[in-house]
Amino acid sequence: MLMLKSLLPFLALAVALTGCIEFERQTVTYEHDAKADTLLIHQTYHGLYGADDVTHLSEKEREQLADVMKGQRTFFFANWISELNVGSWKETLTADVIPKTNSLEEAFRRAETNLLTLLIANVRIENGKFYLNEKGQPSGTQRVTIRNLSKILEVGNALMRRGLEVEMKGKATAAERELLNASLARPEPFFVLTGQQIRFRAPYPKDEFDKLGAADEKFRHFLAEFVRLGGAMSHEKGEIHLRFGRTEATRETVTLPMAGKESYRANAVGHLRDSYGLAKDFDAKRDAEEFLKSKDAGPKK
Repeated sequence: MLMLKSLLPFLALAVALTGCIEFERQTVTYEHDAKADTLLIHQTYHGLYGADDVTHLSEKEREQLADVMKGQRTFFFANWISELNVGSWKETLTADVIPKTNSLEEAFRRAETNLLTLLIANVRIENGKFYLNEKGQPSGTQRVTIRNLSKILEVGNALMRRGLEVEMKGKATAAERELLNASLARPEPFFVLTGQQIRFRAPYPKDEFDKLGAADEKFRHFLAEFVRLGGAMSHEKGEIHLRFGRTEATRETVTLPMAGKESYRANAVGHLRDSYGLAKDFDAKRDAEEFLKSKDAGPKK
């Protein structure tokens, strides 16, 4: 998926997950309120564990967990797509910037700055409680609020276009350039949210598409579950097309297995209990329901 991720500047803005905290499954429940121009997302991470050592969390993993708990950072399916990281965005904006001499690269830099500024102002991530799920595995929740969503999508699509333009100029062959150019020539947005339906398109070679998951059993299982639960993935006119959710629904939820490099091991319970506490009788579904019904979710003015 590295090539696909390189073609998703909008979805891959944040710094990649550098530590080794993993989770067995993730449940994402979201509600798009078009009138309020807001997207609410409830995250549940089932079966948290560390991949470095069978018996305990490594120092690096403990530091990573602490970084998540003190900041605003949330992950989507073990970061194979993206993470939202407010702290990283702020660091990027406050870093010294030298304007690019290449006009295409400078256009991309400005589009990225526009999107990061919007995201910082409109994204709020709240860490929830840790608890033991029905399997006795340590799990956790987060609440994510994204306001001014239509503007974020507009600017994000503009960034995607600038990114593909830069990508195209760096391609060595005419076939590679034509693939990106054909996608840029189509007028429809790259990322669309209609009701609760998410649609995404991006240029992607057919031979690479046909090999997705061929060498990775866990990722192949992930894709199969995505389709089984209502998602769609196809290849059309030189592009990969992803779709999930229903346009007429008021809410969507999906639970998917992770494509992590290791299997779950019970090595995080002690650290989570001693450092952050484990809530008793915690119901993640009820927590999601309360959050999505809350009129006060999101940043206070």
